[in-house]
Amino acid sequence: MADSTSDRPVPTPPPPPPYPPAPQAAHWQPGPSAPRQRGRGLLITVAVACSVVAGLLAGGGATWWVLKSKDDGNAMAHVEILGGKSVVKEDPSDLGGCDDTDEFTYNDCDPATETYEFAYKITNDGDDPANYSVVVNAFDKDGEFVAQTYIGATHVEPGKTDSDEGEFNEYSTLEDGRDLSDIASVKTGHVERVALAN
Repeated sequence: MADSTSDRPVPTPPPPPPYPPAPQAAHWQPGPSAPRQRGRGLLITVAVACSVVAGLLAGGGATWWVLKSKDDGNAMAHVEILGGKSVVKEDPSDLGGCDDTDEFTYNDCDPATETYEFAYKITNDGDDPANYSVVVNAFDKDGEFVAQTYIGATHVEPGKTDSDEGEFNEYSTLEDGRDLSDIASVKTGHVERVALAN
């Protein structure tokens, strides 16, 4: 008898193993001390940062107050303007023999220039050596602003006075249409005092 493949049963593969159940999302549940430790560390960090900031602000405010109190903020009182006058200055080269009659230009005589000169004193009434930068304003006989110039003194010791002369000249900042001859008086406009360490 001949074997027939049609009589044989067809082998079937074994059924696949059942799939494992789908993993469920894990819910983290900290131990009883974990949140307290994490929160406590954060609170300590925030507290330290706030303390440092508060200390810096308090220290800066106290330093500003001490410097302001020590210097009393009245640097204007340290500067005294001692009046002024209009002066016509001859060119210094005129004294050395300028000559407008020859063909050379290097030795020509320059015209005289007008300036307004004033004397000043800067007295350091503070407790430390200091530098001073001063704005001086000029006014006409009616009290109207005419011009502005700058003076200064460096490393003035406490209790010491620096005296000198300042001037308004052709390089001074003049109001439109104003002239140096319009100046009748000068006053201190602003004083910047910078205390030095030594």
